Amino acid sequence: MYNIMQTMILVTVLVLVSALGATANSTVVLTASRMAWMKNLLDHHDWLEYVQGNNSTVSAECAADMRTYIEALNEGQLWASKIYDASGQYSPNILFGNEYWLGSLNACRDLQLKKYYDQVPPFPTTFYVAKINLTVDGDHIPITRSMLVGQCMPLSCNSSATKEILLAAETAAADRAQAAGIAANARTLYVRPVPGPYNVYMDFKTHIMGAVTLAVALWMLIASLYEGRLERRYRSTQRQDLEQANNNQKPAKTTDCNDSIEEENKDRDLKRERCDVWAEVLLSFSILSNGRAILSTRRPNDGALTCLHGMRFLSVLWVIMVHTYLTIFYIADNKQMRVVTERNFLYQSVGNASYCVDTFFFISGLLVTVLFLRSEDKKTKRKNDKMAQANDKDLNKNINGYTNSALSVSAISQQSFYEDILDKPKSNAYTKKEVSRIIRSFLVLLSYRLVRLTPAYAFVIGINELALRYTHNHTVFEPAIFDHITCDHYWWRNVLYINNLFPQKDMCMVWSWYMANDTQFYVVGIILLLISVKHVKFATISLILLLASSWVTTIYISVWHAYKARIQEPFEMFDPLYDKPWSRIGPYLVGMMVGWYLHRTKCQVKIPYWLVAIGWPVSLLIIATLIFGMVDGYFEVWPTAFYVSIGHTGWGVALAWVSIACCCGYGGLANSLLSYNGFLPLSRLTYCAYLVHPTIMMYTSFLLDGPLHLQNSMVITIYAGYAVLAFLASFAISLAFEAPAVRLIKIAGGEDKGKKAR
Repeated sequence: MYNIMQTMILVTVLVLVSALGATANSTVVLTASRMAWMKNLLDHHDWLEYVQGNNSTVSAECAADMRTYIEALNEGQLWASKIYDASGQYSPNILFGNEYWLGSLNACRDLQLKKYYDQVPPFPTTFYVAKINLTVDGDHIPITRSMLVGQCMPLSCNSSATKEILLAAETAAADRAQAAGIAANARTLYVRPVPGPYNVYMDFKTHIMGAVTLAVALWMLIASLYEGRLERRYRSTQRQDLEQANNNQKPAKTTDCNDSIEEENKDRDLKRERCDVWAEVLLSFSILSNGRAILSTRRPNDGALTCLHGMRFLSVLWVIMVHTYLTIFYIADNKQMRVVTERNFLYQSVGNASYCVDTFFFISGLLVTVLFLRSEDKKTKRKNDKMAQANDKDLNKNINGYTNSALSVSAISQQSFYEDILDKPKSNAYTKKEVSRIIRSFLVLLSYRLVRLTPAYAFVIGINELALRYTHNHTVFEPAIFDHITCDHYWWRNVLYINNLFPQKDMCMVWSWYMANDTQFYVVGIILLLISVKHVKFATISLILLLASSWVTTIYISVWHAYKARIQEPFEMFDPLYDKPWSRIGPYLVGMMVGWYLHRTKCQVKIPYWLVAIGWPVSLLIIATLIFGMVDGYFEVWPTAFYVSIGHTGWGVALAWVSIACCCGYGGLANSLLSYNGFLPLSRLTYCAYLVHPTIMMYTSFLLDGPLHLQNSMVITIYAGYAVLAFLASFAISLAFEAPAVRLIKIAGGEDKGKKAR
């Protein structure tokens, strides 16, 4: 008996020692480990008391379902373990920038499927995302961090009940932290269901966009079928004509289309005869001819400017790369990796990528000037030809129609009179007729631009708004872009191309600031070009003054705000400077100068080889300095002022040399690359690719049910996918809206009259 009692006492002592040891160890953990506190912050095993307390206001059904879940979890049942596993808990990289304890929305949905699993919850489940502010002492997380936490919960527990349970868990965690001597705190701000209540199919704008898409698609289908029929008939007629010609017979004529047309066709992508106006309006939406026109790799007749196609395409790829980095930075679970990446010297090509948009401005200014001057040359030639014909007619009338020498004027004297009229200096002042002509020309040119660009632009605005509204309703993240709200309220600013004059927070499609700037520059450029028809010097002086005033204004604003440019914050001065026309017009004006020079010289410039040897290194040095010159990662106030003002014009100057050298035959390998025929169709798609690629990025990224792990190799892979998707979507939008708009403009302008297909 004594031995038994001695054994029992020994066992009891050992148990007490073990328990005390475990308690001591637990106390040490609580006292020393902040990581253990965070790891136990959202442990569902202890949540039963939070739904059974006297102060709990959760519904009885929610409390019962939670009790069933927690008891099953503690018993080790599989379905309960899956719910726990689908809910957000502590995740690694919290000290390396992780802001997401999201669990898995898809796992929370999947675990309910009785069709595939034997053990499923006895109640339906739903998913919530809570935003929790977390602080842990002065070393670990000293600045409050907003965490997004996913929770797989019984459907009977609504957002309010879930928030109450989380607040109770956080209160208990705060008590444990205080008892352990840890300065830590967590506080739930709100809880939202994922997906939310929005139904995209019930949205009236979905009906509008669906009707537009269906109508355009139907129009394209009918036009394509009709054009296919015309092409087959045309080929058949050609074969018959060839057979009849071989048999010395008179060729047959077709009667479906207009017979009063010329024999030569200038539209090489058209493989049929021209029809009447209304038939051409229908056929302007044909996929066959529009697709061939977009994908054609044949160089235009004025092949000297083909280097611009490569510049435009490569610049869009640059834009997509930058936006890919920014998107992945936002949804990465190791955000500190962004800081590591920004230390890399080559990352300046991302942080200083605003110059890629300057390339678009430069090209726009150049092309607008060249096309305008070519149009004016054609008008002048037609006018001179008419005057010459009228003069020849008068000469013939004078010689053959009059017999009285007293009433007649000799041919020589009449010709001299005609030349004197042409050489007679005209007044510098504008007549009412000239002012009316200038206004009419301005309105026509502006209308052509708006008709060409706006249909595709408006369609993307509508698609973007619906995509972002759907994304916000279904995402576990918190996108920083609220286009589902801003586009609903301020879409008209985009259509009027004035959205860059308003704060960034109120902008629909923030990246469309480029469209507003380019259109505003177009207005300025057209006015200068119209003035230059009669007053070249005044237009030139005005252009130079505009350029100088742009520099002065930008420097003043930059210094006023004491702005210091930093690699980490490229959009810090977005509202005062980044998207404003007075700070970005420099490259456009330089492009206009280059366009005027190339047109005047007909790209036939003999450049000394010593200048070529200097020009290329200097231009490349300017480009490299502007991109990689921020060696320390920032500039002081005054260097920043010159960097953000003259720097943009400097980029245009560097591109000016590249354009002139390539167009005039001094481009070498650079011109071979930029003028590569494969870039021609891709260049035609850059406009729509620029518009639609951020929508694709946001839709695909924010519908993930968890964060990505940032690595450069992953960014490159995702970037390649985004680029391909952007150009595929651009091709579809161009077929449906941009290409038909261009053809309708030609029909309205009468450019296609009298042409016959080959």
